[in-house]
Amino acid sequence: MDSTEPSQLPFGSTVYQRLHELLRNEILSGALAPGSRLKIAEIAARHGLSQMPVREALQQLQGEGLVVLLPNRGATVRRMDARFLGQIFAIREALECMLTAEAALLIDAPTLAALRVMQRQFDQAAARDDHQAASALNRDFHRIILAVPGNDEALRLIDVHSGLIKAFRSRFGYGPGRLATVSVDHHALIDALAARDAETARTLSARHLREARDDLVAALEAQEDAARLAV
Repeated sequence: MDSTEPSQLPFGSTVYQRLHELLRNEILSGALAPGSRLKIAEIAARHGLSQMPVREALQQLQGEGLVVLLPNRGATVRRMDARFLGQIFAIREALECMLTAEAALLIDAPTLAALRVMQRQFDQAAARDDHQAASALNRDFHRIILAVPGNDEALRLIDVHSGLIKAFRSRFGYGPGRLATVSVDHHALIDALAARDAETARTLSARHLREARDDLVAALEAQEDAARLAV
């Protein structure tokens, strides 16, 4: 993508957040290729902005691991590959398995009831093959569980890459049969939480995250293969 080409910022939130969303979408879609230079002055001119919101947007993208900031040179788009996704999911697995195991010992009846209601909604979305609704319900389902221990710092660290994973999932959806597998995993996890079985909850969480990682890696590699064939 030509960095001087004008484009429209999406509405909502602050200027730097809108710019961050636009740049992130361009990176994840491949419109901004790995290794592309993101020059602050050029981006500011293209969108009619001062350089401050551009710097803030790039700093947020760096925090998500999407770009590498270079002193006095703007930023470079990082390569999105299986290794990168693997690193993100390794961090998530360590934190989420810990929180899920703790949740099994702390969860109350109203929270379990809320999870069961949400899971019925997920099953309905999966039955109609609604990937967008299923993805949102999946995020909310796990967020409820992860919030049970009350570890705000762990949640903050998980949130660093949550937007990135959401963007990947929005772009690629779920692979064949994945929604059915997610549903089975969720029902088993609810049972483990209800039984206060922390170790089973931890094991199920780890398996669930590894399957999610593999599903996204397969989609990403399929995109790369298609791009190579198109050259």
